Amino acid sequence: MKGRSGRWWPLAAVALVVAAVAWLLYVVWHSRHRDDLATYGAFAAAVVPLLAGWIAWAWRSRTRAAAPVPAGGELDRAADLLAVAVRTQWERAAGERGLAAEPIPVSWGRPSLALAGPVAAAAASRRFAALPGLAPAREAQLAAGQIDDLHSVYGGLRSGRLVIAGAPGSGKTSAAILLVLAALQHRDRVRAEDRDKVPVPVLFTAQDWDPRREPVTQWLARRLQQTYPLFAGREGAATAAGLVEAGKLAAILDGLDEIAEELRSVALQALDEASFRVVVLSRTAEMASAASQRGVLQGAAAVELRVVDPATAVGYLERVQLDPPPEGWRDLINRIRASPAGPLAEALNNPLTLTLIRDTYQSGDDARGLLDLCDTIQQTVSGAHAAEEITGHLLDRVLPAAYAPRPGQPAPRYDLHTAQKALVKIAARMNQDGTRDLSWWQLPRWAPRTPRIIAGGLVAWFLAALAVGLVVGFISDLDGGIYAGFALGLPAGVAAGIAARGTGDPPARLGRIGRPRLRRVFTKSTVRLGLMYGLAFALVLELVLGLANRFMFSQFSGSVLVVDLEQSVVQALSYGVIFGLVSALAMGLASAFADPDSTRSPSPATSWHDDRRHSVMIGLTVGLVIGLAVGTAIGLVSGLKDGAGFGFAAGALAGLLLFGLMAGIVAGIGISRAWPATLVAAQLAMRWHTPLRLMNFLDDAHRRNVLRTVGPVYQFRHARLQDRLAAVAADGLDNAKGLGP
Repeated sequence: MKGRSGRWWPLAAVALVVAAVAWLLYVVWHSRHRDDLATYGAFAAAVVPLLAGWIAWAWRSRTRAAAPVPAGGELDRAADLLAVAVRTQWERAAGERGLAAEPIPVSWGRPSLALAGPVAAAAASRRFAALPGLAPAREAQLAAGQIDDLHSVYGGLRSGRLVIAGAPGSGKTSAAILLVLAALQHRDRVRAEDRDKVPVPVLFTAQDWDPRREPVTQWLARRLQQTYPLFAGREGAATAAGLVEAGKLAAILDGLDEIAEELRSVALQALDEASFRVVVLSRTAEMASAASQRGVLQGAAAVELRVVDPATAVGYLERVQLDPPPEGWRDLINRIRASPAGPLAEALNNPLTLTLIRDTYQSGDDARGLLDLCDTIQQTVSGAHAAEEITGHLLDRVLPAAYAPRPGQPAPRYDLHTAQKALVKIAARMNQDGTRDLSWWQLPRWAPRTPRIIAGGLVAWFLAALAVGLVVGFISDLDGGIYAGFALGLPAGVAAGIAARGTGDPPARLGRIGRPRLRRVFTKSTVRLGLMYGLAFALVLELVLGLANRFMFSQFSGSVLVVDLEQSVVQALSYGVIFGLVSALAMGLASAFADPDSTRSPSPATSWHDDRRHSVMIGLTVGLVIGLAVGTAIGLVSGLKDGAGFGFAAGALAGLLLFGLMAGIVAGIGISRAWPATLVAAQLAMRWHTPLRLMNFLDDAHRRNVLRTVGPVYQFRHARLQDRLAAVAADGLDNAKGLGP
């Protein structure tokens, strides 16, 4: 009996609210305030459906705990969908890096420093079973191999722990990408009944993980939710956590050396307790330092990527040039063959510099300029210092080569000087923040918030006030239009100002718009935040309107002020509930329309455009809901008094154009991450002289292979390029000798 009454309780609560509002309208109709019935009707039409949804949520929150972890079959289905999204992401990344067309042959062997325990212990471990279709890894198999052999090591290691180390530029990230794609291909090839035993590999950079404050399982689930639309919302978070806890994933963590030195050994100790397979990538020296501080992965096998030998480097350079190669390239190749221990061969012993020379020396015989530079360098320095100077020269050529005019193609949108100044500033700020990821939704952290709060709020207030004032002035009079514009434009201004702060949180990623799940509309967090902002905003609004009404449209009277104060408090509370529920509706719709089966892996550009479309959709939805509710109430009441034609016109103008327009603007701007990022771009354009349309500039830099994408964030094509540009900022761009052809 109790369960049956629990199911009917929300309907009874809604009926009670409707009855109370109907009684209020009846009382007003029979009072001397009948002329205000339209206002009361608008309030009722707006608040009843929202309040009903809130009551239903309140009851569900009492009877339902946190979202349960999905069952095994649901987790297997989620893992299959995730595998599609991961493949899409890293196939795109492999194409950007040239790994699909012409990868550089890289070998690996035993590490030169102590990075892990004995190889025999790793081969003898029984912590995991070898993956279906793969034989257990033997000790001899861990001695040496090629990049393509890493997957059999990863899947055959029954310890489930692998460390891949290497020098800067040795191709660790490329090796990780190829390992992810090989693991996914193997997962597709195994029998259907064995597929659930093959974990989905996910590749993340570890730089934002603090193992002292966040368990690795929580961090991994959080990164899954931030990166893949599949895990949006409360249920998506539970699914992500379930996949991690059930060992349905294998974590491949790049950039362990990028986190703080004191955290590296702590991170390794935390990873040692993980219940899933783990692959860690790091620079050799940093990994050895962490291992020496009791940061050893028990049972891990460690391999180190080797340098590219001169013969392999020559073979690669011959494959990426014309046949026969131009004379300058022949001289370059002959120099490497003749001096395999020389500074040029030493500089070109890794994938970074080989791809740099491929991309920056493209026009015939200009490779002779590099040979001349090598001769000049050898006159002043030798050995490793000479090789480092050559590498620095290749890094300095990245921007001039990227922004040089190309035959048969349109002129670059941005000239070299503009691009240099912008990228130097961006690299310096990223180094200051200690990050390799350029997340566009975190741009608000790069500039003071106060100027954009004021500017964004004033601009939105003015535009909204102008639109409202014109409508009201047309149907009423000039004074009414000014007052209505001032009053109803204020919510848009305040919402735009608040939203201009920027939260730093990732945007809501819709992927495809799926069937709406209405239970996501009103949640605990959306209602709490909505009511908090709504009440605070309503109090400010009522104060401003009261002062404006007192000093602009009536005579000041102390006795009346007391009465108005009491009335204002009541109105503020009423408006606060309305604004709060509207805000909760907007935030709730953000996840209600997310497609639970989305397999997209958004790039920075698509996530930017998705956020803007998302904001427009939320604004239109909220505007239509509020506008139709208010307009219907006003139209019905006005139609009964002044005729159907006038009622229709009044409802359409007041409901859709006034209340609907304002509610839509407030909801759309308030939910947007692109709005504060756009304002920050204007701030940076004034401070740093970066392009005003910053996202277009970053996308252009990505197309020119200066930046690369990792899911929804940008990175410089290599960490050394970022550091090189940041050093130019420290020296002063005008005084820097680099960044030249």
